[in-house]
Amino acid sequence: MELIKAFPTECRCEPDCRLSQVIEGPIQFFALCEHHALPFFGHAYVGYIAREQIIGISKLTRVVRLDAQRFTVQERIGQQVVETLEEILRPAGVAVYLEAHHLCVEMRGVRGTSAQTRTTFWRGEYAENAGLRAEFFTACGLQR
Repeated sequence: MELIKAFPTECRCEPDCRLSQVIEGPIQFFALCEHHALPFFGHAYVGYIAREQIIGISKLTRVVRLDAQRFTVQERIGQQVVETLEEILRPAGVAVYLEAHHLCVEMRGVRGTSAQTRTTFWRGEYAENAGLRAEFFTACGLQR
């Protein structure tokens, strides 16, 4: 992605910082459902574990919003965020959590008004380490 520049990390992959997380959220996003042409909107939480590269934290918001600005589905937004961060940073792990209200659910079919759709995407260390996933949720304020 041309809009994002990666920088060398301060950590240099020393053992003390090998599993240090960078987490941003809640990141507000708006998108249009590709199936129904109705909006969905919500929040994203994005985390990564740096190896040799980092990006400015505002770029995490930019990645989410760029992936949400077209006709899409929630699952694709999360997948694209993960793929973008993996390509740019080559991190030890990436975590993405999305929660959204879908007007196609609220206005059509079941007409549910309080349902939220939640999706998670785990790569690298996050996929292998349940404790790290729990720490991510706690840091995001999502652990109750």
